[in-house]
Amino acid sequence: MRPCPAGAWRYGVRVTIQPPADPIEALERFLARIAPYDDPAAEPVATVDLRVGRLRGSFRLTDRSARALSEALGRWTDPDDVGRCGGCGGPVDRDLVCRSCGRLDGIFGATVAHHAERVAGHPD
Repeated sequence: MRPCPAGAWRYGVRVTIQPPADPIEALERFLARIAPYDDPAAEPVATVDLRVGRLRGSFRLTDRSARALSEALGRWTDPDDVGRCGGCGGPVDRDLVCRSCGRLDGIFGATVAHHAERVAGHPD
């Protein structure tokens, strides 16, 4: 089977190829995006050094860019983070099952659990 080009369809499913994450390039793009709003005369207040394998990046941040980076990192949410279990407080996975206690969580989880109890109570 030949490789599928990015954005192509295979077996009725759109195929996208995501390059591996490059934190150095990501930070470069982020800082370039906010640079037009920074004061050109602002002095650097922090330095961020990144190493990825043999690659290294060093970024001098002004107060504004340091605050922007801190805010961006603080707002990021992992796509697998769907909340905490109402029973034990453990992490809930995408199927709404608590990874710690196994409880089916949330309104959907409560509905499924209630239905399962009713089905279990009816002998067929």
